This record gives sequence, structure tokens and C-alpha cells, in this order.
Amino acid sequence: MDLRFYHDGMRQDTYPEQLEGLNITYEDYEPEFGTPYGIARTSELLFWAHESTPGAEQMARQVEAVRTPPQLAAPPQQLIRAGVFGKLFSEPDRSTAAKAKIEDHLDFLFTYYKDQVEQRRWYGFWDYGDIMHSYDPSRHQWCYDVGGYAWDNSELSPDLWLWFAYMRSGRADVFRFAEAMTRHTGEVDVYHLGKWAGLGTRHGVQHYADSAKQQRIANTTYRRYYYFLTADERVGDLMHANVDSDETFLVLDPIRKIRTEPYTPDRNALSIGFGTDWSGLVSAWLTEWERRGPKWEKAKARVLSTMETIAAQPNGFVQGTGLYDLDTGKFAVADKPVVGVSHLSAMFGLVEMCAELIDQVDMPKFKEAWLDYCRYYNATKAEQKARYGSDFGSLLLFQGHSRQDAYAAAQTGDAELAARAWQQFYNSRDTWDYKESTDWSTKKVEGPTGLVPGSEAAWVSTNATALYGLAAIQNLALVGDKMP
Repeated sequence: MDLRFYHDGMRQDTYPEQLEGLNITYEDYEPEFGTPYGIARTSELLFWAHESTPGAEQMARQVEAVRTPPQLAAPPQQLIRAGVFGKLFSEPDRSTAAKAKIEDHLDFLFTYYKDQVEQRRWYGFWDYGDIMHSYDPSRHQWCYDVGGYAWDNSELSPDLWLWFAYMRSGRADVFRFAEAMTRHTGEVDVYHLGKWAGLGTRHGVQHYADSAKQQRIANTTYRRYYYFLTADERVGDLMHANVDSDETFLVLDPIRKIRTEPYTPDRNALSIGFGTDWSGLVSAWLTEWERRGPKWEKAKARVLSTMETIAAQPNGFVQGTGLYDLDTGKFAVADKPVVGVSHLSAMFGLVEMCAELIDQVDMPKFKEAWLDYCRYYNATKAEQKARYGSDFGSLLLFQGHSRQDAYAAAQTGDAELAARAWQQFYNSRDTWDYKESTDWSTKKVEGPTGLVPGSEAAWVSTNATALYGLAAIQNLALVGDKMP
């Protein structure tokens, strides 16, 4: 297949010109970065050995087994009792009108995306398992051809939404949907060969087109649920391959286009963020340690040393970034406090990984640093300034961050935080977050308005869906008894 990325450059020769283009198309272009070299696609073959040609009935059963392989599964009650994956989910509960309404919304969103796969013909050889990022109401079509609005590539963690939706419900259709996405995002959206091996590509028209090659897309967190539920060997290999992906920060600076101060990657002083960067790294290390993989002792040391040195920063997680030493596996402790908070930092698996780390590793200072971040993200600017010396600036994704309020409330018993979790969930300041006043219905698409007849929910965006789904599921589990 010819997978060359079609792009003539459009005179985007410098970083400022590329950033200008990003502001227009939402896809970040850079020469030579739109390459498919190193992406992967795995298929499975199943064989039956017969003494003679099987009959039609037996053949039909085998065809069905190929289409839908049998899957051994633990029921939700067992997963919840075991406290797996940070104790962040509970079974669906319709015991009150408010809870029933959230369950209805969660069912609506999953069903809508499942139906869109067929209606919009999303699944092809290289696309199988992914979903689209944004919808264009004027064309009654997903933005398959518009820059960074096209394929989602795990942006804001739809993978996690689907796995949590499955683990709390045990629904086979949710499992198959999540499985397909996990296989795709771990294979096609990530480089497995070449200088960017261990990095994934941000969302775009082609899965490999955007020039943001980052840890946040290759994030092992998106694979570990599937692996620990199935012991899938290929996904196990993908996760093991990420153990040394901290080395990629020597090759490529993920924020090279927006740095305001000179920076040259240094083996003993690599700039690595505590959010989207570290969450992917620590997930790979923790998984290797849990599995007792070939590098588990190194991985364990990396988990503990980075947890310790993040907690030791003057502002903990709020410090935002640190200088990492590849040889010692530690962050240098900064000599002065800095406020470096992004709305994206915690939304690529950091919430989920910190819950697991706190569950598994007895490190009070780390827990304290994480709970502080949880407390203050959705706090007022005055509260942030009183605690850290300055506020966090302009932020977004308050509904998605409501689950951090819920987590801190559950850990501390703070009733005000529990109330704030639900306030931010229901009344987020972000206009594109889902509200109770949202339409929560689909409209028919037919005739000249659509290439294929079907339905649309023009208000749906995958960013909002993923974060609404995760916030709803986790808030119900953590502070469901504190709902207004």
C-alpha cells in the first residue's frame, strides 16, 4: 500500500508558520514528519485441523467463532470486589432518578458511536477500531478530511472511557468496541521502528500525519486494561516495548515549537512533563514491574524514583515539568516553585495511573502531592493563588477534572470537594461539555443532506464524550452517595 502523506508543505517552513497553520487546520505540520514508516498492523489467523471436509453446520460455527472469538471474562462484581485499576468504577445503578439519567446518557453515547461505525463506514484496514474526533453540522458529516479534527488517536482517552464502561457493565458489545480501539491505537497510531519508536502521533486526517509525536498517544495505560483482562500476548509485547521510551526524549522535544527559552536535550537533564509525558512512562514501568518482565527491576526503580522526585518538587505536580536523568531515573528537584498547569496534563491517563500508584505504593508524600493537584485544579483563582503564589491561568475541561475532585473527596472525606465534583460535572464552565440541558437525542440524516441515510447528534464531540464518560463513571463510584 502507498501510505505516503500527501502534503505540499503550504510554505510552513518555520515553527511560527507551522503554529499558524495549526491554528487554522488544527493539524500540526512539519516536513518529513508525516511518515508511516514504523507503524504496524497485526492480524490473527485461526486454524482448525479436520480429518475430512467439515459439514456446512460445523463450518458455520467455526465462521462465527472467527468473527467473534469466545472470551473468558470476570463479572463486574468480581472486578469491583478485587479493587482492580484504582477502585474507580462501580456497577450501573438506577436507584435514583439522577443516577438513572446519567446511566441513560452513558448508554446513549456508546450506542451512538457504535452505530456511527456502520453508518459512516469508519472501519477499514488501517482505520479499524478508531473513531472520529469532531463533527461538522453544516455537512452532516464527521470531519474526516479536516486537519486535526479527523481521526481521534486516543485524544483525551476514549480508550479509557470504553474500558471503564465495559468493566462496570460486563457488556460484550462494549468489550469488542474497546478491544478494536486498543488494537488500533497501539499499532497504527504508534511507531514501532525507527527513531520515533515508542512515540505515537496526535490526531489527524491520517493516523501518522501530525508532527506531534508524543508519549501521550503511545501511553501504555490504554493497553493495560485489555492485557490484564485477556493476557493478550501481542499487546503485552507492545507494552514491554515502551519500557525504554524515556530515551525518545533525547531524539525529539515534544514542545519544541512553543519553547520560550533555549533548550537542547541532554541525557542527564531531559525536560519531561509530569502530565502527558510521565503518565505514559510510569504506566509502562508499572506494568513491566507488575508482570515481572525482563526489565522489571529497572522499571520498579523508575516508578519509585520518579514518584519520589515529583513529590519533592516545590509545587509537586503543579510544578508541571522537571529535568529527568536517564542514568539515575530521577527528576532534579527544582530550586524554586513554578506553576505550570495545563488542561491536558491529567486527561491522558494520569488520573487513573495515580489512583493505581497510590493503591499499590505506600508513599505519603506522593499521595499528598497528587491530592493537592486534585484539590486545586477546579478551585477558584484566589484559592490557587493563596496556595501556590499565583493562579493556574486560563483552564478548560472542568467536567473531566471533576473526577479529581471526586477522588480527593473519597480519599479525605471532604464533603465540600464531593459537592464541587458534582457541581463541576453538571455545570462546567466549558460550553462544549455535556449538560442536563443538552438535547441527548439524534436527528435523521437522509436525502441530499447525507451520503448515507442514518442519524446524527450534531452536538457530540469525542473529546467531550470521553471526559463525560470517565467523569460520570468515576464520580458515581467515588461520590455517588453524595449526589445533589
